[in-house]
Amino acid sequence: MQTVGQDATIKFPMINKQLTNTQTAKRGFTLIEILIVVTIIGVLVVALLAALNPIEQIRKAADAKRINDLRQYQIALENYSNVNSSIYPVSVAIVNLKTLCTTGSPPPLASYMTGCPTDAQNTYKYVTDASGSTWVLWGKLAAKGAGFWIVCTNGKSGKMIVEPTVATCPLP
Repeated sequence: MQTVGQDATIKFPMINKQLTNTQTAKRGFTLIEILIVVTIIGVLVVALLAALNPIEQIRKAADAKRINDLRQYQIALENYSNVNSSIYPVSVAIVNLKTLCTTGSPPPLASYMTGCPTDAQNTYKYVTDASGSTWVLWGKLAAKGAGFWIVCTNGKSGKMIVEPTVATCPLP
């Protein structure tokens, strides 16, 4: 038994042994193994991208902004109506909603909103009946097969494939 301070040597008989031709040292990965791993990772990435579909996610995010913009216009129209004896800005022809913020003296919605929401790739539209008592506003959605987001005087809102043409709410 050796004590601390004495020269202790432990022998490992296999360390200095030479490898014969039948025994080979396996170090690292082979090219085939690396290619298989890279291929599996590639398949997983493609499957993940197909599941997430980033372009469609971007379109859905833009649609959420459009729906929010239309909600802001709805609130401004309701505020206008509250001040103007339950009458909305009259436009029997379909107009760009932005004109309600910029056209007229003063523009009908200018004092009810801080800036008109806009979308470079979309035009929000608005139409009323002749008396200005009902309206429909809408914007085109970008998500695949989404159609239009519609908001009506009666508070209903939702998607439709067909664009409205009159001030009667097309939503069920």
